[in-house]
Amino acid sequence: MLRSKAQSLVQIMWCMGEVSPDWGDLTVSDWMWLSPTEKEMLIGMRFPKRRREWLSGRWTAKQLLLRCSPRLAGKPLTEISIENHINGNPVVFVEGQILPGCLSLSHRENQAAAAYLTNEDVFVGIDLEWIEERHPAFLQDYFTEREIEWVTAAPNREQPLRTTLIWSAKESALKSLRVGLAVDTRTVEVHPLEDEFPQGWRKVNFHSNLPEEGYQLHGWWQKRENFIITIVVNMPASHKPVFDIKEIHW
Repeated sequence: MLRSKAQSLVQIMWCMGEVSPDWGDLTVSDWMWLSPTEKEMLIGMRFPKRRREWLSGRWTAKQLLLRCSPRLAGKPLTEISIENHINGNPVVFVEGQILPGCLSLSHRENQAAAAYLTNEDVFVGIDLEWIEERHPAFLQDYFTEREIEWVTAAPNREQPLRTTLIWSAKESALKSLRVGLAVDTRTVEVHPLEDEFPQGWRKVNFHSNLPEEGYQLHGWWQKRENFIITIVVNMPASHKPVFDIKEIHW
């Protein structure tokens, strides 16, 4: 990929994976690929569904990291520990040291997704959502007036997709901003664009005062079967990035 000296390459590596490597009964002894800290986190989870989803995200993320980070070549999964920062974002530890880069996780239904990048001062968020109808009250509670207008302007059969897209883009944006759902979701307004290539990644713009001064959001989405996948990057506005969104298969 050719680029000028003023441009910087931002490579976003991502993947989707099945819910878990083994259904089992989700006891600790079944999950020997977890780090000691991860096993402690698992023990604290009461509900089987939550445990499956959590394991799904960890397993998928570790498969992605093994294929993206030369530092992890040949490392057993037990030496890769995905833990939570105080703000809720995942942090990767390898032999007690933080792995450089930014990781984001998501899971829904029987799938999980993960995204990872290594650029300094660049943060990524990924979200995976199942396309489904939402009660009108959901839109009133979480969407801006402009977003509601965009959803309701579509034929009824298209409104679930538009609703899911808006919600997923908000989730990814808030992850990249490292605030999650602790803030009012209407503080990030989503503006999907009409792109020429509907089968690939399609652009999403945002209006928000949440990014730190000098930062801006870049976003993309795509539909895969009945899922919506969104990826959002939060990075310095002074950069002139060239984005490479690369799916990793395993």
